[in-house]
Amino acid sequence: MPNIIILITAAFTAGIWCASYFMCLLPFLYIGGFIITVILIWKIHKQQSVTWLLAVLFFIIGMLRFIHADALAINDISRHAGEKITVYATIEEPAHVTSLAQEKSRVSYVLSIDEVQSKNTKKEAASGKLYLYARQANQERVFKAGDKIRVTAEVIALHGYNNPGQYDSVASANLQGIRGRMSVSGNAIHLVSENHSFWKEIMEKWRIAIISNIERVMPPSHKAILVGMLFGGYGGIPRDVVVDFATTGIVHILSVSGSHIALVVGLITVLGKGIFRRFAFADQLIPLFAAIFITLYAVFCGLTPPVLRSLIMGLIGLGAVCFNREKDAAVALCLSVLGMLIYQPALIYDLSFQLSFTATAGLVFLNAQTVKILESTIPLYLARPLAVTIAAQLGVLPFLAWHFNSFSLSSFIANLFIVPIIEGIVILGLLGAFSSMIISVVGAACLVTCSLMISLVLQLAEWLADMPAAKLYVPSIGLAGSIVYYILVGWIYGYKPKNMLSLKDTLEKWPQRSAVAVLMLVFCIIVYCAYPAPLSVHFIDVGQGDAALIITPHGRAILVDTGGTLGESTDFDIGYRVLMPYLKHYGVLKIDYLFLTHGHQDHAGGAAGVAGEIPIKNIMLSRENYTRAVLNLLKAAPNSVRIAVYEGQKVEIDGAVVNVLHADTGLSQKQPSNEVSSVIQLRYGKHSFLFTGDLPAQGEDEMIHSGRAFSSTVLKVGHHGSKTSSTVKFLQAVNPEYAVISVGRNNSFGHPHEEVIDRLLFQGSKVYRTDEQGAIVFQTDGDTITVDTFLND
Repeated sequence: MPNIIILITAAFTAGIWCASYFMCLLPFLYIGGFIITVILIWKIHKQQSVTWLLAVLFFIIGMLRFIHADALAINDISRHAGEKITVYATIEEPAHVTSLAQEKSRVSYVLSIDEVQSKNTKKEAASGKLYLYARQANQERVFKAGDKIRVTAEVIALHGYNNPGQYDSVASANLQGIRGRMSVSGNAIHLVSENHSFWKEIMEKWRIAIISNIERVMPPSHKAILVGMLFGGYGGIPRDVVVDFATTGIVHILSVSGSHIALVVGLITVLGKGIFRRFAFADQLIPLFAAIFITLYAVFCGLTPPVLRSLIMGLIGLGAVCFNREKDAAVALCLSVLGMLIYQPALIYDLSFQLSFTATAGLVFLNAQTVKILESTIPLYLARPLAVTIAAQLGVLPFLAWHFNSFSLSSFIANLFIVPIIEGIVILGLLGAFSSMIISVVGAACLVTCSLMISLVLQLAEWLADMPAAKLYVPSIGLAGSIVYYILVGWIYGYKPKNMLSLKDTLEKWPQRSAVAVLMLVFCIIVYCAYPAPLSVHFIDVGQGDAALIITPHGRAILVDTGGTLGESTDFDIGYRVLMPYLKHYGVLKIDYLFLTHGHQDHAGGAAGVAGEIPIKNIMLSRENYTRAVLNLLKAAPNSVRIAVYEGQKVEIDGAVVNVLHADTGLSQKQPSNEVSSVIQLRYGKHSFLFTGDLPAQGEDEMIHSGRAFSSTVLKVGHHGSKTSSTVKFLQAVNPEYAVISVGRNNSFGHPHEEVIDRLLFQGSKVYRTDEQGAIVFQTDGDTITVDTFLND
């Protein structure tokens, strides 16, 4: 029975994964499911084995469940994307307020849509959710969860950064039913009625009171960390603290997860054994009380999706204890996963779910055997916590490689020395937080102790993060590589077919052949890494900005511009949050040359974020007064060689040649502008790529009259497709086979302009756009050239 549950869970999950390939075959899926069900019933009647038929049936059911869950309701709010409408909605969650300059705030809400009204039409029912962003003065009203409001604005479809290795924020929002956003000023939101939940208000008042009590006895940074540990969220936590925690592999402790639920259960169990030790039904009463407390704790934390998943896992575990089925941990895990995926099949694409499930699976299937292996060489009190870390890391490694391209070696030390302290902080923090509501002196004493312990944890985390090789780079291995990895780990740990030899038996039976096989594998890997690859040019989706990556045949990297966010001050670092995941995904751990065509924010804003993470050998700059973005870069990269570009400059790497075709003379230091944009051309064999920055028509004319040839296979279209660039004469001179426009979705500038698109099409160029196709990658061996896009046409 346990094996069947594991098998049908795996089949159902695989069905969800494959559903997108079979959406057009929906009728055939129903017919196939019906036929298999009939055969299944017949075989059960004949008392024949139905294991694999069950697997096929659940595979089909998984596909059907995902296809129907993914379909939008006919009145979903996303169907009004691009329209200016009036929505009548209920605020679902407490507002998130971010302070801006000049006594203003940015308030974000999550709206559950009740009705919509377009111009000259009546109100009609609608479904779905929206983000609502409001900029307002600090003294303006912030609405509460449960308030019903009316607001008129354009519905804008959600759009993230479509690059491999990038966290998919749109999919995460869609998982919560959020399909779009609106942006308004604060006075454009009108209250229709107040409808506050009594219990939610009570919980929110308690939360505010507890946070106020914490603020009284802790410095702001310690308060933010403790609130994050107890109730989830990264708000107010210094970025360097988050980075240190991530480097040491303990960043998950800053959000409410299964470990928090386990700590609460452990605390209730210890207290319960003291209180109920004389009761006959103590073994059943303690898990019951623990279930009640973790449910209340989850409600207090807001029942966010990760908290809800942790609660479900905790309740299933407690149920297993009540019914003396602790040994069926694998079955409990699979049943919880199956239940969550039936309810919300898109969870398999959620990062939090992936990491939680694979880490838990690692503990369930690998921990006991890892303890046995370790206890033969180290004491048991060290073997147990170390085994927990090893088992969990083995479970999540392919997902860590895909999403973060890193593996924390320091996590082994952190789990031995830091995690026990953090567990003490969580337990003491919960006691202090809630006792401060009753006996303030006791609560304050607990919280002050927590603050001292947090200081110790921060210092230890900083030391560990600064250790050599604290975090190792791990390449992405993809789906096929992940399957091979899990099969190999399973084989090593003894999960194999009955007739197959284990690793130990294989080594004992064929020691020489095993050694030869390992050496041949290592040799093949070395040859594969050393063999020159095609040159690749990546146009990265950085929204309304430019960023291109050149990777030479032997893996050396050139970065041309780095994108950057526009508008009001923001803590979103596009270099750290967008470019670095992309670079790591392709194995780029250092930059040989960084060319900034000019210093505007949308071309240079991400440079400092990259320089803070990986070394940049040479920085090539236009001759202009340095902008804030360039100054931040130079501060973040003090050891880089700074070089001013000039016309005729040439850089050659691995047979690829970069020529500077246009650069400002710099006779007088000019203010940053599009006019000083440098233009560079990359040549490799028969093909070439032209990067024009934001060069306007005047600069294009100068290039034409210079008499220098600059025809190119691929043109990075100037100024994001603005009509002030890409003149007919310039396009005729370049004569590009391909044209790439780096531009943001729904940008306020109207880029790219239709007449520029028409000029490119008239020239015979095939046009690619980062807002429509995401990252665009060209590969060439010098003779042929291919192009691939992250989003299919």
